[in-house]
Amino acid sequence: MQAGSIRVERVRQGAEMKILQDYIGACLKMSRQDFCSRNPDAVFIQLATTSRMFQSSYGTRLSRGRKEVPLASSVIREGQRLRVHALKQRRPGPAGTVRVGRSSENDLVVDDDTVSTRHAVLLRDVNSTVIMVRDLGSTNGTWINGERVVAGKATVLFDGDLVAFGDAVFLFFYPEGLFDVVRASFDVEG
Repeated sequence: MQAGSIRVERVRQGAEMKILQDYIGACLKMSRQDFCSRNPDAVFIQLATTSRMFQSSYGTRLSRGRKEVPLASSVIREGQRLRVHALKQRRPGPAGTVRVGRSSENDLVVDDDTVSTRHAVLLRDVNSTVIMVRDLGSTNGTWINGERVVAGKATVLFDGDLVAFGDAVFLFFYPEGLFDVVRASFDVEG
């Protein structure tokens, strides 16, 4: 792949796959409580990018007290046709897990040659809504904001984190964080 070229990752998933515009419309029409009750799952916004672009874009996480960061706001305002994947378990397996990889056995199937058959697992903390990612010893690694995740070690995800499985890059949000960033990006109060 040439530097600067764009590679669109294909992700196969059930009928629940939406585009960002659907979420934006809901955020602008609903209260935060209504949006979060109707969209209770954390999401990955699928980015059309290269790994080189991803590595130069790290550090985009939302900090406490901030609702807007440059990359997240740019994606929200300009990437309305991007696909959004609700992170929920779709296949039998341990409760609170979402398996990610190239195989159809996964809950989130990423059709990209740089993604391993069984690449990573997302884990929901049983005592909270916190989601962690654990790399399963993948060939090309799992990355958060440009930092490689240690295989086998669970790492907490925060709103606005860039998560890459090989070259497939996603922007992560909890429902509350997505609502807040959309509202801030469009200068809407409350």
